[in-house]
Amino acid sequence: MMLRIKRVPTVVSNFQKEEAEEDSRHAGGCGRNCFRSCCLPGAKLPLYAFKKMNKTEGEKKSVGSENRESPVAFLDSLLLGEWEDRMQRGLFRYDVTACETKVIPVQCGFIAQLNEGRHLKKRPTEFRVDKVLQPFDENKFNFTKVGQEEVLFQFEPSTDNDVQFFPNAPINIENSPSVVAINVRLCFVGLSYSKCFQKLFW
Repeated sequence: MMLRIKRVPTVVSNFQKEEAEEDSRHAGGCGRNCFRSCCLPGAKLPLYAFKKMNKTEGEKKSVGSENRESPVAFLDSLLLGEWEDRMQRGLFRYDVTACETKVIPVQCGFIAQLNEGRHLKKRPTEFRVDKVLQPFDENKFNFTKVGQEEVLFQFEPSTDNDVQFFPNAPINIENSPSVVAINVRLCFVGLSYSKCFQKLFW
């Protein structure tokens, strides 16, 4: 006889059922769970608020030792965790683990991948490749059509200049949020997990 493990939801709080019902009420819109005004009301995504630091502050901090977890280590685990979650959910358009990978020897530690066959599975190109600045056409693919499940998290500068993480932050479209997404060229390509963030934010 073969045993099977059944996944059941873990109860984290007494309000979990109410929160799930509230989330299902907010789901709707066009049905694609996109970033357009039809699906954004009530939508929430993880938010990483980073501390802005100038170069001299970063050098001073690296000399001293701290007892708490480094923001870099937290960002590494956040990126890896969200990345692997999307992989387990089958959201990648191709298997990134099967790609030939090389680390480019530069300060940020960029990763280059040879994704053979990607052209067969990627979203169709809907813009002219010979012209950089083109008029916006909402009928063609744009970042508002990316599914919310393809976004790992949103990020912004911290209001109190301290690193913070909010697992379910509302999406503030007025602020034009910055996000890290999968399956979108130039959005996640080139990030060696957090190496690029380290250079930008620490």
